[in-house]
Amino acid sequence: MTKHLHGAGAALLLLASAGLAWYGQPSPDQRWEFLASELEPRLDERQVQIDPAELAELMHNDYIDLRIVDVRGERDWNLFHLWGALRIPPEKLIANHENFAELPENGVIVFVSNDESRATEAWKLVMANASQPNAYILAGGINRWLAEFDPGHHGKAIAARGTVDETLRYPIKLALGSRHPAALPDAHHLKPIGSNKKVKLQKRIVVKGGCG
Repeated sequence: MTKHLHGAGAALLLLASAGLAWYGQPSPDQRWEFLASELEPRLDERQVQIDPAELAELMHNDYIDLRIVDVRGERDWNLFHLWGALRIPPEKLIANHENFAELPENGVIVFVSNDESRATEAWKLVMANASQPNAYILAGGINRWLAEFDPGHHGKAIAARGTVDETLRYPIKLALGSRHPAALPDAHHLKPIGSNKKVKLQKRIVVKGGCG
């Protein structure tokens, strides 16, 4: 009888421990719900959706620790991806938290998908589970990027449809990856952004001139 009670007590302790673990470790969705009132306005007011021109400028800025995170599928990634990008599927974002935690003061993360919805979900997941890094979303996604930077004309008509179903609507026939000419636009062909920049660093970086 006593032995049986000991076994029941152990089972209750096990259940209690499991309950504490459950409540002590909220799910990603629960974390977002807790922070939504703070973070949702950034999305609604489009404070974190940066234009392709701003991302292209960052890609040429040697003083920025830029981390482009592509959350698309492998097929679209193989067809085309931005120079220097890292592909991390959404289901592996939390497991790769080291890519987002403890960014340097000049660190910037930009999430990329074919449109915006998948990148937005990635942004929400990481912001709620990785100490809110300095993270942004590519506005219009890869479809808009190609419409603006590919030397051809087909992408403009496709992008004008305004669909956001996360399909790669640009007609790329060969799997060029980052070898595609639009993967890293020529810095000399970029249009000035002016006051429309949205990326802010944790600490302002002063570019010093050479000795002379």
